[in-house]
Amino acid sequence: MNEILNYDDYEELDDSQFSQMVNSSLDRVDSVCTLVSNVSCSLADTTKAITNVRLEIAKLDAQLDTFIVETQSRIEKFKVAAPILEKQLEKASERIDRITDTILSQSSNSLSGESLEKQRMLIDLLGQTNDTFNNLLVKLITI
Repeated sequence: MNEILNYDDYEELDDSQFSQMVNSSLDRVDSVCTLVSNVSCSLADTTKAITNVRLEIAKLDAQLDTFIVETQSRIEKFKVAAPILEKQLEKASERIDRITDTILSQSSNSLSGESLEKQRMLIDLLGQTNDTFNNLLVKLITI
């Protein structure tokens, strides 16, 4: 039944055979239509997916460009601020060293009220200088 029949061949078929052949042909046409429909739906879904991937890539490219600009800006700020903060850190470190040396040299003196008050003030100053040093480090890290 898969061969192509001409007009004369149809005349030789009885109604049952002809009906069966027509039904078989319609089933084949229906199968082909279903297959074409499935393929076209798959192509449409694939096209949508490709479009979405391209949009996401474009978004990521834009985010990357923004990140690069922000990073370059931070690097420039760091290049300017780092030497200034480094000098301030060195000065604070030197001040901490001097205060610590003064406190240590004073500790061997008498333990009079005046001497204890002076050491308390030096220790407070040492704490304040240490806080300044820590704040400068935070600034350096967060540039």
